[in-house]
Amino acid sequence: MKTFRLLCCLALLLCGQIALAWDRPAMSKYGAFYQGPEQLVVQLAHTAADDHAVLKISGINHPWDGRVFWVEVRYQPGHTERIYYVSKEGDDERILLYVEDGNGGELSLPDWRGSLWAQVRINYQRYDSREVLPEHLATDYERQIGQVK
Repeated sequence: MKTFRLLCCLALLLCGQIALAWDRPAMSKYGAFYQGPEQLVVQLAHTAADDHAVLKISGINHPWDGRVFWVEVRYQPGHTERIYYVSKEGDDERILLYVEDGNGGELSLPDWRGSLWAQVRINYQRYDSREVLPEHLATDYERQIGQVK
């Protein structure tokens, strides 16, 4: 009887873990690479459905160095070259990245260089974008949230 209870508890625990797992979407084939001041790098990869993206920030002396974000992709109606990447945490929404013409945009960083929210200019790097692997960025996000499969 004790073994049966133990097996039931184990089964419930495993089912609970499966329910909490992040369901990884299909990723796009290509990603994008942006460079900012000093060593700042932003790597970006959309999902195949083009409704979300994985955004990784690195090369900056900031708490977000190495952090990976799951963001919603929003296109400005009538202007497909203007893309907003929105982070949602609870009821809060914040535009983390705005790409205005495919060649560059602005990254929003909190508490950077004396600004509550700094707008940091970044530029698209075509050659480096070839090295961005969307599946690897998705794996980085899974690692960060503890859902590596």
